[in-house]
Amino acid sequence: MEEILAYLMLHKIETLLVGFAIIVLAFVITHWQEVKFWWLNFTYNFPFIGKIATLSRDIEGFDENHKWFYSEERLCRDYYNFYEKVDKDSESFDEAKAYLHAAGELGRKPTPTLIWIMIFVLVIVEAFGFAYVLAGFTIPGASEATQQKGAVGVAAMLAVLLVWLTHMTGQELHKNTLIKKIRRWYKNDNAGGSNWRDLKPDEQLISIDNTFDDEKSPNYIRMLNRIDINDKVKTTYTKTILTLLFIGIVAIGATYIRDQVLKQEIASSHESAINIFNEGASPFGESDTATDDDIGALFGDTAVDDVKEDLGSLFGDAVKTETPSKASNNSSVIDETNLKGGEATFMILGLMFVFIQILGIFFGMHWDFAGRESKEAYECLRGFSTKKAFLSFYENAKTHIARTAQKQLQKLQHAMNIINDNSGTDAETTSLLRNNKDRTFKQYLTFEDK
Repeated sequence: MEEILAYLMLHKIETLLVGFAIIVLAFVITHWQEVKFWWLNFTYNFPFIGKIATLSRDIEGFDENHKWFYSEERLCRDYYNFYEKVDKDSESFDEAKAYLHAAGELGRKPTPTLIWIMIFVLVIVEAFGFAYVLAGFTIPGASEATQQKGAVGVAAMLAVLLVWLTHMTGQELHKNTLIKKIRRWYKNDNAGGSNWRDLKPDEQLISIDNTFDDEKSPNYIRMLNRIDINDKVKTTYTKTILTLLFIGIVAIGATYIRDQVLKQEIASSHESAINIFNEGASPFGESDTATDDDIGALFGDTAVDDVKEDLGSLFGDAVKTETPSKASNNSSVIDETNLKGGEATFMILGLMFVFIQILGIFFGMHWDFAGRESKEAYECLRGFSTKKAFLSFYENAKTHIARTAQKQLQKLQHAMNIINDNSGTDAETTSLLRNNKDRTFKQYLTFEDK
């Protein structure tokens, strides 16, 4: 963890950019429709190569049935795709709420933006942790820079795969809870003698639009009509087993690699110390150590005894009896302490990794939906508990889209008239372009709804 924090502090700008990208990505995921509508307006208003600029050049294509230019219809159709999604009434509110209630998911919500930000942050942290572990093992023999790049790539792939697997596992476990509820209700009905049919969905496909068609069916059949499950109506744990197996392999493998790296670092430190000791320059010959004979040859036979006596008076008699084996024992104790401490740390990191994956599974269980159209029903409700607030919101949304579409249509018609004036077409086309009061977005809605 210290290495990861040091790396983040060393690359502050890159870290801030990644954090900003995570926030933007989470916002895009949770507000996808708003982002798409903004992008539609951006593409229409972009100068020179925008859609208004390109569509305005088509002043000859004319629809004789609707008495509209094709370019005008194209613009209105693009905005109608968004208008249609917010064209809701009181019946839509009742249908969406009834669908979620029958599916057993009334009150559930999609994954919030804050949770997605947390998930992406965990992915980044996991990727850095894996990259540090895998560096040096991904591409043996390659340069250090290449190994780091390879480690980051493999680590990012593992992190994203784990997020995907844990989220799917959470959704599978949520669906299993609904299946257990269906079977329990069916069993209780059967025990009470009121069961009148087999445990299978109706032949008619139930959607939001016809959610009231199975009102007379038992609650467990209504729930069964809205969930895709196997023909035996039994729980499945395929994704869960696969995810747990993958998490276990990664956790054990990462811990093992960390342990091997630690042992390698300890061995390398000893090798470096030996090399430094052996490579030290010495004036006494190839052995690089000054023996008693070498000192005697330079300074006389009595110099050896004098040196030993001086060392004894300074450091005590222990210097005479200090042996290499004692230093080796001290080094062994330090190595053993480092090794045990490292192994304990790796165990904690492994447990933290497993806990993060369990957290991802919990997120998948707590949020999102198992019903075929539950997400669409929730998006229709928009979290409104009262019909009045629901209708007010969608009325404002329809008005906003209709006004925006009409403004864009007027820009297109104005641009088409300018091009027509500059190019000089026939009188009939000129008359059609100028008489555009009846070609409005409101008028387009009348024949589109037909």
